[in-house]
Amino acid sequence: MNIVVFDTETIGLSKPWVYNIGYVIYDTETGEILEEKDFIVEQIWHNVPLFETAYYADKKTLYVSRMRGKKCIMKKFGHITQEMYRDFKKYNVELAYAYNSSFDNRVFTFNCEKFMCINPFDTFNILDIRGNVHNKIAFTEDFQNFCELNNQFTNSGNYSTTAETVYRYITKDMEYIEEHTALNDSLDELKILEETIHLGCEYGTEYKTYSSIPRNTPRELIIKDNDVGITYTFPYTKRKNKEKGNYIILN
Repeated sequence: MNIVVFDTETIGLSKPWVYNIGYVIYDTETGEILEEKDFIVEQIWHNVPLFETAYYADKKTLYVSRMRGKKCIMKKFGHITQEMYRDFKKYNVELAYAYNSSFDNRVFTFNCEKFMCINPFDTFNILDIRGNVHNKIAFTEDFQNFCELNNQFTNSGNYSTTAETVYRYITKDMEYIEEHTALNDSLDELKILEETIHLGCEYGTEYKTYSSIPRNTPRELIIKDNDVGITYTFPYTKRKNKEKGNYIILN
């Protein structure tokens, strides 16, 4: 079948005005990329005060260079969604994928409502590549050892499963930095998707995502017996049971 992997870059999170949209149409049988496109949203780009509030506004010169080289096209949002719709129909796209798809889905819903445009994903179930990662990679000993060795953790100390971390893991390239431009990120996320399929995931299956992947960190358990005045101290590891949501002591 043919699928689309896409990504968006937005001004913010609460009101995710989109300024960059990229997508890749991919033949799952032949492994061929049939189409790849990169768009700048004209209305947001020309709203200079708004665009300058974007977290990655410093990439403006990169976008300008790509537009000059005709690798990236500026169009109005409605014209972009129409072109996406035509491409999906042309290539008979059956599935859509994104990394952290709930956000990208919200991006299109928000912008299509604001610009009063058709949503090219209205007839698609957008699947989350993170679900594939959590199903086949995130809980493996090899991945978690990789995170421990390379300090790949979230701010709260859990294992990181960002696209950047997972791409570093599957390529063994710790120098890799996610570009945070829509087309480039789509291509990298396609590579992650392909790896999970190679590991046994199936196209079209929606796999569960987890809010966090806890570390098996050793701690000290202290038990005081006040009757005899003895304190027992011993190491233990607490790990969250991903199926039941409770904690179990391993040691």
